[in-house]
Amino acid sequence: MIKSVKISGKEYVMQSSAYTQFAYKNETGRKLLDDLKEITKLKNAKTDVLLSKYDDVVEILLRIAYTMIQENDKNQVSSFEDFLKSITNLFEDTDWISDVVDLAQAPISGGNKRTSPQSK
Repeated sequence: MIKSVKISGKEYVMQSSAYTQFAYKNETGRKLLDDLKEITKLKNAKTDVLLSKYDDVVEILLRIAYTMIQENDKNQVSSFEDFLKSITNLFEDTDWISDVVDLAQAPISGGNKRTSPQSK
């Protein structure tokens, strides 16, 4: 599945496939499904729990996003560091968070529609 996602005012085209979980593990040493499960579990958590996990959740979300950006086109960003430097305001618009999670889950949740880069 391919989708265009806006983070901090910049549009990134991301791709998710069966390969994504392997690319994520190569990039981070972590299991994508375990991290997605953790994020999903935190959706309904109390504020104090969310705040205690804030740094971890933000890093996981950004690493998932970066992995899917790289999977679609390695020329969009040259490194994870450059990707982070391009983000001036993570929470200017928070739609990217659910977009990244939904896209990452698509190959395993049955999400089979292809979203064009022009659509949200």
